[in-house]
Amino acid sequence: MDWGAEGTAMLEQRLQQRPRLILIPPAILVLLIALSTVMFARAPGAQPREAVFDLFMRTAARPAADNPGVAIVDIDEESLAARGPWPWPRSALARLVDSAASAGARGVIVAVPVEGTDPLSPDAIAGFFPPDETTGPALEALSRLPTTNAALADAGRALPTAYGAGPSPAAVTGWDRSDVGTTDWLTAGPNRTTEYVALPAAPVFSVVDPGFAETGMISVTSLPQDPDGIVRRTPVLWTLDQRPVPAAGFAPFVMGDGTLHLGIASRQLRQDGAPPVEMTYGTDKLLRLDQRAGVRLWLPRELDLPTVQAWRVFEGGTWTTPLNGRVVFIGESVSPRSRVMTSRGEMTIAQVHAHLTEQLAAGVAPLRPGWSGMAEAFLAILAGLAAIGAAMYLKPGMIVLTSLAISLLTAAGFFALFGRTGMLLDPTPIAAAAIGAPLTILGVVIGNILMRDDALRGAFHGALPPQTMAKLQTRAGGRLLNGVRREVVVLSSRLRIPEETAEKFKSRPDDFIRFTAAANDALRRTILAHQGTVDFGEDGRLLAYWNVPEAIDHPVEKACACALRMIDDINSLSEDLQTAALAPVRNRGLDEGFADTSIEIGLASSTCFAGPVGRGNRNRYAVIGDAVGLASSLRRRATQYGPTIITDDVIFDALRHHYAFLDLDVLRLSTEEQPRTVYGLVGNPFLKASKSFRQLADIQRELVMNWRTGDLAKATLQLQRLRAIPGVPDVYVDLFEARLAKARGMDQDDQSTLVETITL
Repeated sequence: MDWGAEGTAMLEQRLQQRPRLILIPPAILVLLIALSTVMFARAPGAQPREAVFDLFMRTAARPAADNPGVAIVDIDEESLAARGPWPWPRSALARLVDSAASAGARGVIVAVPVEGTDPLSPDAIAGFFPPDETTGPALEALSRLPTTNAALADAGRALPTAYGAGPSPAAVTGWDRSDVGTTDWLTAGPNRTTEYVALPAAPVFSVVDPGFAETGMISVTSLPQDPDGIVRRTPVLWTLDQRPVPAAGFAPFVMGDGTLHLGIASRQLRQDGAPPVEMTYGTDKLLRLDQRAGVRLWLPRELDLPTVQAWRVFEGGTWTTPLNGRVVFIGESVSPRSRVMTSRGEMTIAQVHAHLTEQLAAGVAPLRPGWSGMAEAFLAILAGLAAIGAAMYLKPGMIVLTSLAISLLTAAGFFALFGRTGMLLDPTPIAAAAIGAPLTILGVVIGNILMRDDALRGAFHGALPPQTMAKLQTRAGGRLLNGVRREVVVLSSRLRIPEETAEKFKSRPDDFIRFTAAANDALRRTILAHQGTVDFGEDGRLLAYWNVPEAIDHPVEKACACALRMIDDINSLSEDLQTAALAPVRNRGLDEGFADTSIEIGLASSTCFAGPVGRGNRNRYAVIGDAVGLASSLRRRATQYGPTIITDDVIFDALRHHYAFLDLDVLRLSTEEQPRTVYGLVGNPFLKASKSFRQLADIQRELVMNWRTGDLAKATLQLQRLRAIPGVPDVYVDLFEARLAKARGMDQDDQSTLVETITL
């Protein structure tokens, strides 16, 4: 729809009407936004909230440490080329731990899962061979070799070591009881006397060698993904076999001196205990935990960390200098399971945990408070109310500016709040309410304009020509539905269903009505395509008007073209129904029993009144005048004359040189003294040019003219010639034979009474 200046003026006028009903849709929208905000405030990974938070943390990235306290030993493709394909035996990991200890590392985190049996361990290899005389000596030699788990556990004696467990990525599958009292590095509760708490269950599906716990500690390398596949947060503590274990990124704080303390949510008891809500660690740093006892990753702007390739660590020397005095994460980057997707792109598990360690060392963690959903919902309601008020009282341009200002100010305020406090609040519900409420009002107003109150309700949809409807949707078309008096072309049509067919469907009225409705709908579309206005009369007949509600060029020609097209529509429908295999016909609910259906049409033109003749939903556009009655009367005479389309002399005079007409009869209207000739419209200009048609037209013209002047002898001669022409309807010939026979028995003065009179 092309608004322009008039459309904008109409929009402003409708907005300023302030109808009460216009407030209901935006109010419902705002309430739904507020409700969904509360419901999904704590749902992990909910969009678009998480995308906004990712943007916040990329824009305001945490400062990177000048001298990172972590380093990474990366088992990469070059290391595999130098030392053999992956996976390596755990004895190779033990050598990396020994090299890190020799290089002066403060601690080592093996960020490669080591649960279960190492398939490359001597004892595992021995299990592949059955003992017999041939393999016996080899199996005995293998049994004397230390296992790779033992080698890795023994390497951990040289410095504080944490061994990884758990697949990655993995989801948080639930909570489990964790006995705090079994550890010497963790306390819980207000008086540090709580014996157990609820922690996320570690996703470890294989047994971890007890030897690792003797020389170091178990840590979880798994990084839970959000529903969109991105790692954004991770628990810092897990429970494994009902004992607390740290995440790999938190392990350096557990391996240090001192005791960690958990603050628990005493009012949020679970079956397995109370979940922790905060933790004191390091030099009394306080860390607020989220609803999964974890923290959100907050990556620095620069993601580079000191990294040494594994093959260089094996070489030793100056290659290992970056490991001195740092906590070393040993990880691999060659298998798909070693990589995860973060808000900053793909990273290895070792990199993510190393950045987590740096983040916790800085004592920062973005937090989404538990009351955030309620606060966002409340602000969304306020923003929606403000936007609704602006939409009701301001001009369209100011409405847009108000909505954008509310959205941008909210986003800027929440971003500033995050930069100062690390608190994450979501501006999208407020923006959705501020923008969605006026858009909803706009949609209601535009719908109201399209409907134009009473003007376009009722029968006007699908009844007026498309171009007229388009004008009515603008302010310029407001006068089109006023009453008018002008020359109107009226078409009256009715489906002609054989009596035996109607009798057959007496027990199936629904099928009869469905067919009539489908056929009339096809005819209605044809009328609209020819710029006609559609109306319905009694007995299921279809009426059409040309030259109203707006004057058009060549209305008579358009009406005749439409009438001919309607015949083609019914003929096509009959042909389709006669073809039993046509599935599309059956899908429309049409029965093949209506294959003999035809149509009868009457066309007349005169000066009439026209306009809407109803109120509200019962409104319809109709024409009042002689042309309506004449068109209906001519339609009813189609069965007497043979041609399907019967027209008055006005239609004939307008198109006699362009379309093929046959003179049919002489009739007198009840409102007129002089009789009129009525005609049959039988085809387009191509038919008019044919020799056979010209012969038939000449004979019928002579017949009607002689009958009108009372020359019975000549009329009888023309009727005999007409009977000899193939295809002339018998009913037409029989009609004039009966008239001539009656006229021969009457006085010449009385023969004028033989002209039929049509009562309008």
